[in-house]
Amino acid sequence: MVFSSIGFIFLFLPVFLLIYWLVPARYANLVLFLGSIFFYAYGEHVYFVLILLSLLVHYALTRYSYGKSRACRRLCLFLMLLYGFGTLFVFKYSGFFESNWNQLASYLAAHGSGIHLPRIDLPDVSLPIGISFYTFQIASYAVDVYREDVKPEKSFVNLGAYLCMFPQLIAGPIVLYSDVARQLGNENRRRWHHFENGLKTFIIGLSLKVLLANTFGMLWNQVQTWGVSSVSIAMAWLGALAYTLQIYFDFQGYSLMAMGLGEILGFRIPRNFRHPYTAVTVTDFWRRWHMTLSGWFRDYVYIPLGGSRCSRGRMVFNMFVVWAFTGLWHGASWNFVLWGLYYFVLLVFEKLILLPIVKEVKEKKGVKEGSGAAKAAGFFGWLYTFLAVVVGWVIFAVTDLAGVEEYLQRMFCFLGSREAWLMGSDSLLTIISQYWIYFLAGAVLCAPPLYGLYSAHKKHPVTIGILLVLFAACVYRLNTSASNPFLYFRF
Repeated sequence: MVFSSIGFIFLFLPVFLLIYWLVPARYANLVLFLGSIFFYAYGEHVYFVLILLSLLVHYALTRYSYGKSRACRRLCLFLMLLYGFGTLFVFKYSGFFESNWNQLASYLAAHGSGIHLPRIDLPDVSLPIGISFYTFQIASYAVDVYREDVKPEKSFVNLGAYLCMFPQLIAGPIVLYSDVARQLGNENRRRWHHFENGLKTFIIGLSLKVLLANTFGMLWNQVQTWGVSSVSIAMAWLGALAYTLQIYFDFQGYSLMAMGLGEILGFRIPRNFRHPYTAVTVTDFWRRWHMTLSGWFRDYVYIPLGGSRCSRGRMVFNMFVVWAFTGLWHGASWNFVLWGLYYFVLLVFEKLILLPIVKEVKEKKGVKEGSGAAKAAGFFGWLYTFLAVVVGWVIFAVTDLAGVEEYLQRMFCFLGSREAWLMGSDSLLTIISQYWIYFLAGAVLCAPPLYGLYSAHKKHPVTIGILLVLFAACVYRLNTSASNPFLYFRF
C-alpha cells in the first residue's frame, strides 16, 4: 500500500485516524503499532514477520544489557548488529555476492590461474519492503543505548510504535529514537492544529509525487523505451534531466507525506531535503539531499572511524568507506557502487583541492557576500554542481554498466556527427511542447521562495483553495494513471 493510492487515502487512513483519535490517549501507541503492522503486512505478505523479529531481538537485548558491564553491552551490541545487518545481507546482497563469486570462479578457471573456487548456489529470495530503512533505524537505537545516549525503551509497544510507525516505515526518513522518544511518552500529543498542518503538508507531498514525479517518470521511461542509441544528444540530456527531477519530487513528495502524517499523529518526523538542487558545491548538495541518511552515515560510520580529525590519508579512507557503503545501501548492483565512488571522488576533490582554493581566492580578492563577484561564483558553482548531480543520476538510474557508458557517451558526444545532434529533432520538439510547463514548475519548486510564501500564508483561504484543487487533481490522476511507483521502495 502506497500513500499515493486511492485505497490508502480513502480507506486505510480515514479508518485508522478515526480509531487513533477516538481511543483514550494511553492506547494511542498501541493503535499506532497495530495499525502500522497491518499497513506493512498488507504490502509485505511474506516477510512482515522479519520486522517483528528484529523488534523482539533489539527490545530484549537492549533491556538486558543496559546497566551491565561494558563487555556485556559490547557483546549484545555485536549480536544485534550481526542479526540486523546479517538479515539485510541475506535478503538484499546474497544474490549479488553469489553472482560475482561465480563469475570470479569462472574467470579463474578459464584463465588457468591454478586457483579453483567452488561455485555457490544460494536460494533466491525477494527483497522485503523497507528493510534498509528499518534496519538502519533500529541499529541506531541499539548503538545509542550502548553509548548510553538514550535509555532502553521499557514498553515493547512504544518501541514497536517507533520502529514500525507507518508514515516512515517503508521509505524513510530514517528517524532516530531520540527524535521521538519524548513524543512517544506524551499522551497529549494529539492536537487539532497538528492535524491541520499535517494534512496540508501531506497534500503538498502528494502533489509533488503524483503531478510532477510521475509525469517526469513518463518522459524518462519514454527515452529508455526509444533506446539511447536512437535519440539525439539533446534528448538524452532531456531524459537525464527528467529523471533528476523525478527522483527528487518522488522522494521529496514521499518525505513530505511522511512528515505530514507524522504531524497528524503528533510526531515531528525530521526533514529529509533542503532544496538540494540549489546547492553550489557537491558537499553542499549532500548536506541537503536525504539528510537523515547522510546524518546516519556521519554519526554511525564516519565519526566512529575517525572522521576528519585524523591524518589526511585516514580521512580519505573514512570517506571511501562511507561512500562505498552509501552506494551499496541503495542497491546490490555495480552501478550503485560506481555511483557511491563517483561522489567519493568529487567530495575528496572538493575537500582537498577545490574548496581550499576557492577560500584562498576569496580572501585574497576580498570578495564580499552579495557582491557581483560572489554572485557570479555562486552561479558557476551551482552550474558545476547541478551538472555533476545529473551525471550522477544517470549512473544511478541505469543498472547495466554498459548502459551507463552508452548513455554518458551520448550525453557528452559534443564532437560527434551532425546527425547525433539532429536525429529525432521532430520528437524533441514534440516532447518540449508537452513537458515544458512541468519543467518550469519543477524549476520553481526546487527553489525556496514558493515554500516561504506558503509558510507565510498557509492559513489564507486562497492557499486552502489551491490545496483543495491540487488534491482533486491528484485524485483524478490516481484514478486515470496506470503506473504510480515509488522509486525508493526498492532500496
